[in-house]
Amino acid sequence: MFDTTLRLLLRRLGLLLVLYMLLRLAFYLFNFSTFAAAPAAETFFAFLHGLRFDLAAIAAVNAPFILLSLFPHGNTSSKTFQRVLQGLFLLLNAPFVALAMADLEFFKFIGKRSGNELFTITADIEAQLGQLIGYYWYLVLGFGVLLLMLAGLYPKHSQPQNQPTGILFRYLRLLLVAALVVVAIRGGWQLKPLRVSHAFVVEPAVLGHLTLNSPFTFIKSIGKPQLETKSYFPGDAALLAALQFDPGKYNHKQNQKTGAQKENVVIILLESFAAEYVGALNGGKGYTPFLDSLATQGLFYQHAFANGRKSIEALPSVLAGLPSLMQEPYITSVYQSNTLYGLGNILQESGYRTAFFHGAANGTMGFNNFSKLVGMQEYYGLDEYPAAWRDKDFDGQWGIFDEPYLQYVAHTLNQFEQPFLATLFTLSSHQPYTVPAQYKGRFPKGELEIHESIGYADHALREFFRTASQQPWYHNTLFVLTADHTQKSTDPAYQNELGYFRVPLLLFHPGNSLSKGSSDKIAQHADIVPTVVDYLNLSTDRLLPFGTSLLDSTTTGRALLYNGNAYFLVQQNTVATLTQDDQVQFYTFADLAPAPEAPMQAQQLKAFVQYFRNAMAGNRLYFWNEGVKE
Repeated sequence: MFDTTLRLLLRRLGLLLVLYMLLRLAFYLFNFSTFAAAPAAETFFAFLHGLRFDLAAIAAVNAPFILLSLFPHGNTSSKTFQRVLQGLFLLLNAPFVALAMADLEFFKFIGKRSGNELFTITADIEAQLGQLIGYYWYLVLGFGVLLLMLAGLYPKHSQPQNQPTGILFRYLRLLLVAALVVVAIRGGWQLKPLRVSHAFVVEPAVLGHLTLNSPFTFIKSIGKPQLETKSYFPGDAALLAALQFDPGKYNHKQNQKTGAQKENVVIILLESFAAEYVGALNGGKGYTPFLDSLATQGLFYQHAFANGRKSIEALPSVLAGLPSLMQEPYITSVYQSNTLYGLGNILQESGYRTAFFHGAANGTMGFNNFSKLVGMQEYYGLDEYPAAWRDKDFDGQWGIFDEPYLQYVAHTLNQFEQPFLATLFTLSSHQPYTVPAQYKGRFPKGELEIHESIGYADHALREFFRTASQQPWYHNTLFVLTADHTQKSTDPAYQNELGYFRVPLLLFHPGNSLSKGSSDKIAQHADIVPTVVDYLNLSTDRLLPFGTSLLDSTTTGRALLYNGNAYFLVQQNTVATLTQDDQVQFYTFADLAPAPEAPMQAQQLKAFVQYFRNAMAGNRLYFWNEGVKE
């Protein structure tokens, strides 16, 4: 059985196993701050446990190579056949080695191994390929070295094969190895095939990302079926009760409330403005002097969270109250055609003009299509920016520099009839963190490349408000400022499951119609839609249950998060988590120490998970308008 052919195959696959372990080591070193707090023994176990996922990925990727290596007919030891095998070996494995190399840095941005969302941003990658290669040249170099290593160390024939001549024996060997390949892909003999969630079996759970490998998570995400539904609660009525959600709370036609305030709303999403970079959240230590000063003039939330880790996940939360509670971003998921009502839809019904501004190329991350889906009548991207200024103001990589683009937005809004809703998404603090030549050296360099660009973006924000304050619409406008997601971190206080989602959130009204000060209420992106609806006293029954109005004094707030393995319900005293296999745990806020059980909070978290999964899978996000089922 273990003739030359089989031994040679095992040596070739063994080379891949060594490569995968080296890639895991590189992943650990590149993201050391994420795993530094884990005990050495648990970290070692994560490496060891990773062998199971490596075998599964190697077997799946190399199945054609394995089967051809044991092809039962012909002279498989000929030089021509062996060259074909080597070419196939490199062709099959090169893309996945490249993916693993990319994840060394991409993990810092999204907090998990890559999946099939890469298919959805292919156009963006192609458009930015040149600058990505230039910026991450060391990853490209590393990929080249590893590919040469695979080719150079690929085991070749060194002696004549002692190959069995019986055709029946060859077929039996092929069938046996094929069966072993299937077992390896499944991850063993267990009832359920190996899943991504199986990596998160140690504490701290973040080590699950170290256990995994990028080829495995990518393969597992391909052709992924619809969300698995849950049945914690027997029907719609029981689910609504557990959610503690009243769909008619803001249906003023029903509640006999009238009188919408016709004030403008401007939502500003600041690219990558992690809470860690904001001085107002860190005792004055930060890179955002203007945002810090503006925070003293509005209602500023000390404990605010993004509902996702990527820009593409921010818009559904901010503009529709839909948090990112699944692996794929909603915008590119199989559910993107589901019925979804956004803030723009609601405000249009009250006579608002709605628009979305983003200085990047039109179509970036699908923002143009999604913004229209949630009621943004107009989209202003790179194409709409005045051609006479485009070349001068282009950052050379991504889009229009923040300062000229925000000035353009401030003046463009003068052309809008009031009331209007405008959403503005900045971009200069996006990788590669380009700062205009005239501002080089003006802002603190900090410890990370992004810090200088955060300083520039904050300056651009200052100039925007300086210009806006002179416009006729300014004093009749509610401003909502937050960040789309967090970014790289140097502060251990933010290097935990909650810190990875913490962003600033500010409500500011120059007409002083809002109270001022700092709030300890838990806030999240999904709260923005109900907050605006509440502030404007609008009538709607199209709000999702995830968010609550930040102006509601009867609640201390909450945040819903998903890290790829577990759901989090964050409240002032307790953080409840629910894993994919329905295990519930409790921690204190905000240090995440073990906490006593909180059954009511656990039930509410399960209700949110059931609602999200079942309503998304069945396209019933607003099922109360269809009639509640018992």
